[in-house]
Amino acid sequence: MNSIDHYIKFSLSIKDKNVVFFDYDYQVIKSRRAKVYRANVKVACERCPQCGFDHLSHNGHYKSRVLYPAANASEPVYLELHKERLICKDCGASVMAKTALVDKYCCISKPTRQKIFMQLQDDRTQCSVARDNSVSPSTVCRYLDHYDDLFRRNYSYLPEHLAMDEFRGVGGQFHFICINGEGDHEIQQILPDRFKQTIIDYFNKFHINTRMRVKTVTLDLNSYYKDIVKLVFPNAKIIVDRFHISAMMTRAFNQSRVQLMKTFDKQTKEYRTLKFAWKLYLKHFDDLDVEQLYYDRHLRQQLTQQERVQLGLNVDEKLANTYNAMQGVMLCLKNHDKDGLVQYLYNNDQLSPQMKTILTTFKKNLEIILNASESKYSNGPIEGINRMIKQIQRTAFGFRNYHHLVSRVKLQQMRTKPNKKTELEVA
Repeated sequence: MNSIDHYIKFSLSIKDKNVVFFDYDYQVIKSRRAKVYRANVKVACERCPQCGFDHLSHNGHYKSRVLYPAANASEPVYLELHKERLICKDCGASVMAKTALVDKYCCISKPTRQKIFMQLQDDRTQCSVARDNSVSPSTVCRYLDHYDDLFRRNYSYLPEHLAMDEFRGVGGQFHFICINGEGDHEIQQILPDRFKQTIIDYFNKFHINTRMRVKTVTLDLNSYYKDIVKLVFPNAKIIVDRFHISAMMTRAFNQSRVQLMKTFDKQTKEYRTLKFAWKLYLKHFDDLDVEQLYYDRHLRQQLTQQERVQLGLNVDEKLANTYNAMQGVMLCLKNHDKDGLVQYLYNNDQLSPQMKTILTTFKKNLEIILNASESKYSNGPIEGINRMIKQIQRTAFGFRNYHHLVSRVKLQQMRTKPNKKTELEVA
C-alpha cells in the first residue's frame, strides 16, 4: 500500500481493499471549489462470472464521479473512481469492477445517504440538509419517499394498550394518530384523515384475534372514537384522558369567573379580584402557598396565594361551589378515588350553568370517566408526540406532501441509523 492511498483512506474512513487512491487535487465543480480524490477500482473476481474460465483481459476503465461526505460543507468532496473493465476471451462477457462505497448506476455514495438520514432525524429543514450534503432538495425528498414504505406494514401485531388522538397536518387537515400506550410509545400508524370509516377500515385489516388482545384504549371525549373502539376492539376498556377532564372543568370555571366578573364595574374591588391572578384559581388548592406573603399591586395589599384565591371565591357563593367541584374532581382523579368522583358528579345543585353542562357530559360517559380515575394510562405520551409533530412542521414551514411529513415524524422518533433494508430501498 502506497502512502497516498493509506493517508486518503484513513482521512475518509474507507476500508475497501479494491479501491486504490493515486492522486488528489482541487477542481471547480458546479461553480464550487471541490476536493477530488482519484482512485482505481480493481475487479475482485479472477474468473468470468458467465463461463467460469480465467481468460480475462484488460478492457479499459469506466470513470465515475461520486459525491462523498465532507467535513466542510463549503468544499464538497468527490471520488473520481476509475473502475476496471475486463473482457472474457472465451465467451466475450464484460466485467466491471464494483465497490461497497456506492451502488451501481448511482453517483451519491452510501456514507452520504447515511449522513442525510441521520440529519433528517434532527429538527431542521430539508433544504438545509440538502445544502449541507451538496445534493438537491429533490434528492432528499426522493429518499423520504422510499423511507415511508417501512412505516407500519405489520398487520399481525397490536400493542395491548393503545392511545388515539388527532393533529393538524398537511393543508390544515386533521390526521389520525395512534401509538403504543406504554413502553417506548412507538407510533403505530398515522392516517391521512380522521374520518370514522377510514379508521375502521385500517383496524379491520388486523385479524379479529389480534384486535381482541387489545386491553385498553386511551382517548379524549371525541364521540365517534368511542364507537370505533367498541366496534373494532371487543375486549378493550375505554379510558378518557385525565388531562382532558381537568381541562374541560378549568375551562368551565374560567367561563363562570369571567361571566361573573363582567357584572361588576371595572373600578370596583370585586372586578379586580376576579380579573387578575387568574392562574392561581387553576392550580391545585394544596399547591397554593400558605406561608409566603407577596404584594398584590391590584388589590394593594400583602397576602398569600391561598388568601388571594379565597378573596375571589368570597365574591359569589355559586362561584365558590363551582371552584370546590373543580378542585374535588381533580383531586379524585389524582388520588384514583372512584367513589369521591361519583359524589362530585351527582352533587351539582349550586353550581354555575357552565359547570353543570360539563358534569352532565361526564355523567353520560360515566363508565369511561370512572375508568380514567382508576387507570394509570393517559394521553400524555401522544400529546408529547403531537407537540413534536408541530415543531417539525414549524421548522419546515409546513408540508405539502403527507408522506414526507410521516417519514420525518418516524425518523425523528427513531433517532437511530437506518437499517440495511432502508439503504437498499432508497437505491
